[in-house]
Amino acid sequence: MNKPEPVSRSQSAAAAHPVAPGGTQSLQRAMALLRELVAHQRHGSSTAQLAAGTGIDRATAHRMLQCLAAEELLTYDPATRKYHFGRLAFEIGFAASDRIDIPQLAKPTMTRLAERTGDTVFLMVRSGDDAVCADRAIGSYPIKTFVVDVGTRRPLGIGGGSLAILARLPAAVAELSLRQSAQRIAGYPGMSVERVRELMDEAQRRGFVAMDVVAVPGARTVSMAVMTGAGRPVAALSVTAIAARMTPERELELARLLEQEARDLGEILDKRFSSV
Repeated sequence: MNKPEPVSRSQSAAAAHPVAPGGTQSLQRAMALLRELVAHQRHGSSTAQLAAGTGIDRATAHRMLQCLAAEELLTYDPATRKYHFGRLAFEIGFAASDRIDIPQLAKPTMTRLAERTGDTVFLMVRSGDDAVCADRAIGSYPIKTFVVDVGTRRPLGIGGGSLAILARLPAAVAELSLRQSAQRIAGYPGMSVERVRELMDEAQRRGFVAMDVVAVPGARTVSMAVMTGAGRPVAALSVTAIAARMTPERELELARLLEQEARDLGEILDKRFSSV
């Protein structure tokens, strides 16, 4: 006997909520495609995969996906033939996240990191093509590294936390952000779009950011993006100290600590996102 094919979450939802006639049918199908893509956002999905996961005819899925891409809700990568969420999807997400007080939710995380490391901890929050310093916590080490003030806004890619966010964005979204901010990025000492791409590639290989602080000689930072369950980088945590404290061994230790704290904070944010 042939085993039945597994039913995706989108197919289950479709069965639970029968498709309505008229224009709402197309809307419900488009939403099913988007829900299916959420589950595979990190690697993206092809038309065939999304059609199979939702039970939608492939030709119909193709037309809908092209329309969603034209509206910038999705992006299409011709090299992989896969779709990812696009600029409009991220803008919608950030509009929704305005109802979430990320700095307040991150207070316990920031306090723990400052106490455990003794150094200065920064929280960067993504805002469109920028990252904003939303909070900082001061450790006990006598030499402080106040490399950025709360409220400072920088283009994505400038600074450790900002770079950590950029490195976790879908490639097409990150590249668009870099192109849009190229002139502003070039205004920082020693920085250019090409240099940011190099740093971003290094961060992706290592799994975290470890770099000299931009325009602050003698200081280094280790940073990690805070991801939602849908694979969206909404913020980043950074530990910054004088370069003499940042040995390669300590940077790895800080990266492991940041990874756990960023994961826990991402779970907290997910719970709050789902409750509003």
